[in-house]
Amino acid sequence: MDPNKYVVTENTPIVDGDADLEGNEYRYADGTRITEENTEAYTVERKRAGGRPSLGAARGTSPSVNFRLPAKLREEAEELARREGRGLSVIAREALEQYIVSHRAS
Repeated sequence: MDPNKYVVTENTPIVDGDADLEGNEYRYADGTRITEENTEAYTVERKRAGGRPSLGAARGTSPSVNFRLPAKLREEAEELARREGRGLSVIAREALEQYIVSHRAS
């Protein structure tokens, strides 16, 4: 079993669903074992943290855009993001910004 597969950090998405905490051993980034007792407190803390900072305004939520794309394009974008050590959202945002700038001049 790969222990890194089950490490929880501030960037780990909150996913609804049940994990078998008795049958599998999951740990927080500091090494503390995740148990039924401490998951509720951790979830409350994560939700209170509010996620990443806003991209525009000093406070609040940044607008988001969801779109579909071919699996091959997604795979290539994820590989590029991984290679560059950047997020897929950053690459997509930059591509959209470049598209707008190039078409604004038209």
